[in-house]
Formats: sequence, C-alpha cells, structure tokens
Amino acid sequence: MRYYIRMKTMTINGDFSLSPCNKSDIPNGISLPNKMTMKFPGDIHSTLLRNKCIPDPYYRKNELEVQWVGRTDWQAETSFSVDEKFLAGRQFIELEDADTFVRVFVNNKEAGLCENFFRKWRFEITDLLKKGTNTLRLVFESAERHACQKAETLSHPAPCSVYDIYSPHRNLVRKTQCNAGWDWGICLMVFGVYKPIKLIQTTTGFLDYVQTTTVPAPKGKDWQVNIKAIYTSLKTTKTRFSFAVSGASHDSVLSETSVDVQLVPGENKIETTLTVKNPEIWWPAGCSPADEKNIAKNGEPLFHENTIYTLTATAAGANIKQNLAFRTLEAASEKDEHGRSLYFKVNGKPVYAKGSNWIPCDALPERQTPQKYENLLSSLVAANQNCIRVWGGGRYEKDVFYDLCDKKGILIWHDFMFACSTYPADAEFLDNVRLEVRHQVRRLSHHPSIALWCGNNENLGAITWYEESRKNRDLYVVDYDRLNDGTVGDEVRKNDPSRRWWSSSPCSGDDDFADNWHSDGRGDMHYWSVWHEKKPFEAYYDITPRFVSEFGYQSLPSLSETRTFADEKTDFNITSPVFEFHQRSPGGNSIIFENFARYFRVPSTFRDMLYLSQVQQALAIKTAVDYWRSLRPICMGAIIWQLNDLWPVSSWSSIEYSGKWKLLHYASKQFFAPIGLSLFKKDDTIQCFAINDTDISVPATLKISYVDFEGKKLHEKSFETIELAGNSSTCLFNKKPDTAIFPFDSFFIYAELTYGNTSTTETLFCTQPKKCELAKPNITYSVKQDKDGSYKITLKTEKPAFFVSLDAGDVPGVFSKNFFMLLPGKAETVLFRAEDGKKITLDALEKKLTVTSLRDIY
Repeated sequence: MRYYIRMKTMTINGDFSLSPCNKSDIPNGISLPNKMTMKFPGDIHSTLLRNKCIPDPYYRKNELEVQWVGRTDWQAETSFSVDEKFLAGRQFIELEDADTFVRVFVNNKEAGLCENFFRKWRFEITDLLKKGTNTLRLVFESAERHACQKAETLSHPAPCSVYDIYSPHRNLVRKTQCNAGWDWGICLMVFGVYKPIKLIQTTTGFLDYVQTTTVPAPKGKDWQVNIKAIYTSLKTTKTRFSFAVSGASHDSVLSETSVDVQLVPGENKIETTLTVKNPEIWWPAGCSPADEKNIAKNGEPLFHENTIYTLTATAAGANIKQNLAFRTLEAASEKDEHGRSLYFKVNGKPVYAKGSNWIPCDALPERQTPQKYENLLSSLVAANQNCIRVWGGGRYEKDVFYDLCDKKGILIWHDFMFACSTYPADAEFLDNVRLEVRHQVRRLSHHPSIALWCGNNENLGAITWYEESRKNRDLYVVDYDRLNDGTVGDEVRKNDPSRRWWSSSPCSGDDDFADNWHSDGRGDMHYWSVWHEKKPFEAYYDITPRFVSEFGYQSLPSLSETRTFADEKTDFNITSPVFEFHQRSPGGNSIIFENFARYFRVPSTFRDMLYLSQVQQALAIKTAVDYWRSLRPICMGAIIWQLNDLWPVSSWSSIEYSGKWKLLHYASKQFFAPIGLSLFKKDDTIQCFAINDTDISVPATLKISYVDFEGKKLHEKSFETIELAGNSSTCLFNKKPDTAIFPFDSFFIYAELTYGNTSTTETLFCTQPKKCELAKPNITYSVKQDKDGSYKITLKTEKPAFFVSLDAGDVPGVFSKNFFMLLPGKAETVLFRAEDGKKITLDALEKKLTVTSLRDIY
C-alpha cells in the first residue's frame, strides 16, 4: 500500500526517565531515586529539585551544593509509537532549544549530536525507525567539560570575564553565557530541551522560514508585503506556495497570493508580494496618534495594543503562521556637528528610546513561563518605557517574548549572544556561529518590534581587559573581526538587509574603535563611571551622549525579597556571609553603603538600609535620565541596566526576581513620562526643562517654588504662557539662587507643570540631603477598598515628606505611584491593585502595608 501524505508532524513531549550516565559521578551523600521522571520540555536542575535531590539553589548558599549537576552527564529516555503510514517517505527528528551538547539516539542508534543551544537541529532517522514502539534517548553531556576540552585545542588563549562562582571557558561553547555566572547572576549550567521535540514525516521537504518586510504604497494608504519563503527540498519537484494575510480576529482574509515553484534539492528561496488595503499602523508604546492625543489631554498614553495581523504560508502540507505588522523603521546614524547620532525613526517620527536591558527572566528554564514574560513586559510599558535591549550574555528569547513586544509596541535592540569576552576564530567555531546567526535572523526578522541587530556586548572593549589580549592586541583584533563582522555581520547583511547592523555595544559606528565607555559624541555609550569608578551622581552631567545603551546603579532587595533567600535570625545584615553571597558585583554592598555616607544620614536599621538603597538607586538613575532627556535631540536614548533579575539578589534591576517593583521602576514611570519636567542643579544653577515626546504642541503653565523643610513657601515664580513644541526639550528656568538669601541647605525646589486636564510635579534637593535639617513628617494614612477590588490609600503629612515609599510586603501587586513627595495640606491618593488572581482582604493589607519617608529612617 502507498501513502501520499506529503508532510506530517508529531511531538514527543511528556514523561522521560532521567538518570546519570555514570553513577560514580554523583557526589557522596547525594541520593537519587531509582526512577526519576523528567517532563519535556524541561530542564534537569528543575527535575532534580522537584524530586528533592538538590536543595533550592536560590536559598542562602545552596548554589555551591548544586555545581556538580552541570559537571555530570545525564540521559533521558522515553518510548513512542509510529504506524505504517508514518513510515512512508522519509522521517526526521527536530530539536530546538536543545541545551547544549545533546546526543540523540533512536532505538539505541545515534542519530546526531546537537552542539549549539541557539541552532535548530534536524537529523534523518528513516533507517532507525520501526513500526510500533520505538525508543528515544537523549544524552546531555556536560557543557563545562566540553568547554575545558575546547580550551586545550586552541592555538592561543581566549580569556573571558569570570566571577567568584563560575564555570570556566563559557565563551568556548554556544550556550547562554550567563549560565556560567555573572556579576548579578547565579552559576547554574543548566541543560535540557525547552521546545517540543518533533518527529517529521515528509516526501518533499521543509518549509523552514518566512521573512517579510512591509512598505507603504507611493500613494494612498495601502501597504505592500514583501515575502521570502525558505524551503529545504529533498528532491526536484513542482510545488505551490500560498500566502495569505488575515486580520487580528483571523476571521477574514485581507489579501492572498499563490505561486508555483520548481524546487531543486537543497535550499530554495521563494519571493513574492501582496497588497493589504489600509491596514492599522504599528507604533512603539505611547507613540500612536491616539496615545499622543490622550497624553496631551490627560498626561498618560492609552496603552493600546498594536493590531497584529497574521501571515499564513502553506506549501506541500506544511504551514507557518506568524506575526505581521505595518510600519517603517530606521535606526538612523548620521554624522553631524556633535559627532555621530543614533536614534530610532518609526513611521517618520524620531522616537526617544526609553527603556531597560533584559536578561533571561529566570536561571531555571522551566520557570521562564509565559506569565513571567507578560508580567515583566507589561511592567516595562507601564513605566512609560518603549524599548528593551536583549543583552548579548543571555539568549535569543522565546517566541512569546517577541510576540508580546510586537503587541505592546516595545522596540528591541537585539544583541547577538556574545558578551564580555574574546572568542575563538577557528573555522569550526565560525561555521557553527554562522549557522546560528542565519537561523536566528531568519526566525525573528518578521517581528516588527526588532529595531536593530547588534553584534555583541562589550567584546571590542574586552580586548583591553585581559593580559593575553593586551600583549598581542593585533591577533585578538583579527579574531574579533573574523567573528563579529566577517561572520555575524555578514549573515545579518545577507539575511536581513532591511535593518541596521550595529557592530558592537558600545560602538561609535562603522570602523570606529573609540572608547565608548568615556567617549560620548558618537553612537551608543555604556556609562559606568558612577558605579564602577565610584564617581558622584553629578558625573552624569559631565557627558553629552547620543544614546546610552547601558548605565546603572545597584540597590539591595526589599525586605520581602530578602526573606525568600535569607534567614532572619542570622542573615539580616548587609555584611553577613549570606547577604554578601547574594551580591555578585565585587564590593557592591560597600559601594552602596559608601554612597549612603556621601548623600544621606546613615540609616538606623536593616530594613531602613534596604529602603535607602532603593531611594539611592532611583535618584542615581533619575539624575542621569533627567539631564540626558533635556539634551534632546542630541541624546535620543537612555536604556537602564537592568530591568529584571533571574534569582533573588542585590543588583541593578528595577524589578525584583519576585516581580515586585523597586522604587526605581516607580521613578521611571515619572522620569520617562512622555510629557514631564527635568529639574536639576548643574554648576550651582537650577535648571528646569519641559520634555514633550509627542508630535503635538502643548500649551502649559509652570510654577516653581522654593520651600523650606517646615513646608513654608519662601519664593515662587510662575510662567503662564508656555508652548511645549512637539518632540522637544524646552528650557523654562535657568537661575543661580542667591545663596546669601537662600542657602542651598535651607530649602528645596518644588516645580509643577500644568497642561490639558492634568499636572506633573518634580522636587529637587539643592545639596546633599544629609546637610538639610528635615522635619519629622508625621505621615498618616487610611485604606479603603474600592468596588473593583483595588484599594485607595490616602496619605497626609504635617511636614514635607521626601521619597515616600509604600510597601505591601509579599503581596504581589502594583501601586499607582510610589517614591513621591508629600506636602502639608495636600493629600495624596494612591491605588493598590493586587496581581491578577491574587486576593487580599482590607485587614490583611493594612497589616502588611508600611509607609516610609527619608526622615523616618534616622
């Protein structure tokens, strides 16, 4: 009997039996069950944790107790059945997100070896399958051992960054680089398979990728969709390719086309076009005409989600469905009188990139859930951010990440996965990388959110970090160029010419090897002088950057976060061994404490230190952003390091591992507001700028007051007729106070901008807060539950209260505002909404809720 099925796919998920390849590799004292079930997709560390074979690696110093896992080889086995129909034609097994060295056996015969986490692997198993029951065995080989073996074969060393707890030579294997430990990250050399394993039966081949670009028609509102399908054919044959665009509801086809193609064995590229009439236009968050109209009127975007269309491609029984959106996007970089610009232009509008750097959302892959992605990216947009940088020490993210960025309007600066290292440039390594980059660019290029491809994170600068590369710079520069431009850049230019290739971050531009940690006039900059060089916050005023893609300041975690990894009886001290263990930046806690003394009076308790560290972090980043936004259009991007954590730790993040917003994240909602104030003191001069990121010219009024620390107004100046031009920064106030009348330690500045139906305020200390005699504020508050389940917290104060912080403990949820100024005679109402699906009673919230201001901690 003959079967004419051209393609059929089945998945092998569910339960596998997991065991070590060699029981002698298991440390003494570790007991493994005789039968251990591993769920696929899944990872080995999570399986061992679930079976109580290892302790929670995030608690106290347990990380040290689980390092053996990544040094051990493991095997996972299952069985599956196929019928006679499936054995017609040819059969293949396909693995993606296979981490990292995975040897595949079907019926105890080797089908192939996966050796790059970032590639898709396909092995033919036609001669290995049989009718009925078959076995699949995956052998996970230690990536650390492979890395050490590779190091022995190199013609010259390839040094990389290392930390107190690390896996050696991580730069020699193609897996998530921060798995080996980082200056904010746990060392967990995880392995597993994180996407469904596929068995494919085909008589024709594989529809591998569909790449699209969209172009507006010369006239009218129609758009052209340029399509390139990539099909791997097993034979010479004629096949029809069909393409259709449907709306967001999938209930109607808006445009379709078909093309008959004569395929040849190997890779085939099929190109065609179709036209969509008057589609909705894709915009970054807060930039759509509807958003901007609401911003000008009410101060906030509508946070509408973009209309995402679906492109369906069909050929020889295979089909691909993927996102499609309509926009023009350019990463502009032009020489000008200031040096060389870098900014994003979307649908012709220059967009100030306001965002954060992204690291993997969890060190344990099984915990990288769709809900975690949704929570983090929704929080990013809620804080008035429109851009995220996928950092080069992480991973090419899961599909859900890009789908959410498309929908929410988050521009992606996308690094390739190389970071803080030299890398090999031998033919084997480069060939492996070439196929990785080709796969990832083809896989991801259809996403409208991707704005720029960047070669790596800090690899160019890394050549100056290590003794070996400093002594033989030319050799390592050649290696760098062969990998970065000759391999990664070459594949980007061939496979996605629609986007800018940016060779490294930081970088001054093509063929420019300037020190962009300190050189500020060209391209993107990583500015770490305030943290790593311990300069004061005011050093942010010393540069005039074009685009800052990394800058950051650390804080300690909140008290509720600390309780998840530390023992209250022994560990609640910032110099305790466990608390310092959860700080991976060398001397990090000391830097935080030293700056307490620079700016503040020393806090009284452990809880107060945690609070002040988050105040300090928010102030540091606000200092930078306020000034850099005032420099618009010279500076057109500020990307904070970093958005998230992958375990509970002291770090630069604005959102804790648990998902709880730090004060920095609340502050960013204010300092990244599309219309707002930048208020700062530079060279003893008070400067106030109004920022307007919309296209709309907005009439406004401004009031600036000098207020003493009892709340008495000493001086006031009003500006009644102000026009805030679209896409502008306007200086409204520039004055050096007479310190004989107004000593800097005797008052603070309070500014209020009113426009549309709303207003926004800013507060500024004119000197270090420690020099000011603050009055005890005596804050009172009441809590009431609203009909929609949220809570209204109304606060009042007798004296000015600075950096007011509301904290709901371990209750997951978000306040409508936090880290704010509370003035006498002016009540403030804050909403608290528990996370979806989480309920808390009024009584429970009142018991958990704490309110802290600066004067309360000493």
